[in-house]
Amino acid sequence: MQDLCIIIPTINRKDLLMKALENYTELMPEVTKLILDNGNQDIPCNDDNTWIWQSTQNLGVAASWNFLIGKAIINDFKYFLILNDDVILQKDESQIKQILSKGTPEHFYLCRPFYNWSSFLLTKKVYEKVGAFDENFKKAYFEDNDYMYRMRLAGVPIKYVDELNPDVYLNSQTIEKNPQLGGYIENREYFLQKWGGLPESETFKTPFNK
Repeated sequence: MQDLCIIIPTINRKDLLMKALENYTELMPEVTKLILDNGNQDIPCNDDNTWIWQSTQNLGVAASWNFLIGKAIINDFKYFLILNDDVILQKDESQIKQILSKGTPEHFYLCRPFYNWSSFLLTKKVYEKVGAFDENFKKAYFEDNDYMYRMRLAGVPIKYVDELNPDVYLNSQTIEKNPQLGGYIENREYFLQKWGGLPESETFKTPFNK
């Protein structure tokens, strides 16, 4: 699929990322991999289909996703396979095609809830309909809950796909290595102010009930 790319933000787990990239290079050699390094980890570019950007500061999850999706759209990609650096999704290109065949470009594809948003497929059409991730969610936490609720408000069909469950899932190794990279308390408060309740208990139909 020439219109599919892999998107991975990273900050402090170069060791895990390199293992994952080896897998993707082997199983999906023609798929372009877009990497944003928020931690100046000096990540090597091992093939022509791996593109790496470095940030002078930690952009956080939402802004990192937006940055890489922006690069993907500029380069005419329409399907974004967005992965954590601490997971390995051992799928080849044909299996990704099969996942997408279960829906349409208007669908959003998410691995089962246990894995949260460590592995998901976002389409250009959904991103344009719902809008960018809210960069007011700093560092990590709740940016995914915010987008999920916004998709529901926008009427985006959400498909939970077992095939997107990572084969290797290491459970937030980034924050385990450096707890200061989390922003749980601040982002929780912002989510409450924005939607009038915690995830699955939202009460507002517009941000901040405006």
